[in-house]
Amino acid sequence: MLPEDEKEWYTEQVLACQSGLYRLAFGILRNEEDACDALQEALCVGYEKLDGLRQRSRFRPWMMKITANAAYDILRKRPNLLNLEEVEELPQPRQGVSRTESMSLKEAVGSLPEEYRIVVLLFYYEDMPVRQISDITGVSDALVRTRLSRARRMLRKIWKE
Repeated sequence: MLPEDEKEWYTEQVLACQSGLYRLAFGILRNEEDACDALQEALCVGYEKLDGLRQRSRFRPWMMKITANAAYDILRKRPNLLNLEEVEELPQPRQGVSRTESMSLKEAVGSLPEEYRIVVLLFYYEDMPVRQISDITGVSDALVRTRLSRARRMLRKIWKE
């Protein structure tokens, strides 16, 4: 059990980065309920292991890593089924409007394959440096930079269509 001041500090830190944690979980899982479950699991794990955090300044990337792991755990346990309700909710292009005009940036990023979508979310939406993204995703700095470059290329291609 943590002292009261530790609980308050943890709560403050979580509140400061909660939208980024949710965005990461949703970016991996692409399902609101699963993202909320992953976030809840991550918050519990983070609270239980708070005494293992050596540098308080690294709380945000530490929680991002825990959240990514929780989301990937859910993804591994999820049966490989297609939810038809989700398919019907996909945005449909409007008549006479180009794909670029009908697709928002959020939708374009969401259409990227997972390994590219995650690094884009962390780099551009969470302003994380390549090194921290590497720690969170478990891949090398060079691979993070490569994925960012490829993702940019894919997004340019989407916007040119």
